[in-house]
Amino acid sequence: MRRAAWLGLALICLVGVGSSAEPKPATHGFDLGGVEIPTDQIFGGGPAKDGIVSVDQPTFVAASEAKWVKPETPVLSVSVGGTTHVYPVHLMEYHQVVNDRFGETPVVVSYDPLTGVPRAFRATVAGEALGFGVSGLIHNHGFLLYDRQTESLWQQFTGRAMSGPRMGTTLQPLPIRQETQGGILARHPQAFVLALPSPDKHDYSSSPFQRYWSMDGLLFPVAAEDRNYHLKEMVLGVIFEGKQRAYLGSLATAAGGKVEDQFSGNRIRFTYDTGSATFSYEVPEGVEVIESYWLAWKAFYPATEVWQP
Repeated sequence: MRRAAWLGLALICLVGVGSSAEPKPATHGFDLGGVEIPTDQIFGGGPAKDGIVSVDQPTFVAASEAKWVKPETPVLSVSVGGTTHVYPVHLMEYHQVVNDRFGETPVVVSYDPLTGVPRAFRATVAGEALGFGVSGLIHNHGFLLYDRQTESLWQQFTGRAMSGPRMGTTLQPLPIRQETQGGILARHPQAFVLALPSPDKHDYSSSPFQRYWSMDGLLFPVAAEDRNYHLKEMVLGVIFEGKQRAYLGSLATAAGGKVEDQFSGNRIRFTYDTGSATFSYEVPEGVEVIESYWLAWKAFYPATEVWQP
């Protein structure tokens, strides 16, 4: 059977889970001169640069033709200009980056299996369309992207360039949702689904990160840690005018699974489904949403508020 389990197992084995080994700082050939963060906080994640292969020429099919996706399958969705593309999470685990295009708009879509973070950004900087790949480097437990035009390193969580000619640039985020296929099709029945990128190389029927999900610890150091909640608990994180609030799945479940809240004058409404560990939410325009594991949200926003029922 074709399997690419090394994608996840290499991360686990090389950082020495269950042993005394520590993750090692690495460069993977990237120039880290002047990088915004200390170089001893950047680690090799296992596979080297492009060891996890991005999808650079994605193809999409109508949802009715996507037999590899069921109504309960977790997916990511991005809508631009009236077109919605769906990216099944079990495909994204193997590739992590899709260089997509909505008409004339280049978009980079990414998913980090270590942090549970889906992100989408307009892939244009100063009028130049950028193509992105997986650097193989890790910071704050999340992977760093790189652009192929300048080999600048970019934080997947924030969309900010951390090194290279683009250092200090932040990509424009686009809304991206993590939900079930049935949920997205209820709102966008004409959505198009990502076709299997490399069926001759990967067996997409199983996740290469199953062992990681069952682990209780961290693989890499983070800037801040809080074990009052499970590290891999799902968070609906909201940001408005520099303030952050985290809505945790367990707390939402304790409140009955349906929440309505006020955050900096904005009404936040959502439901949380424990079966799929996904949120269905409504937020006003101008409120940024990032879905992630608690370990990542806390690492990037150590002073975050945590909503309590």
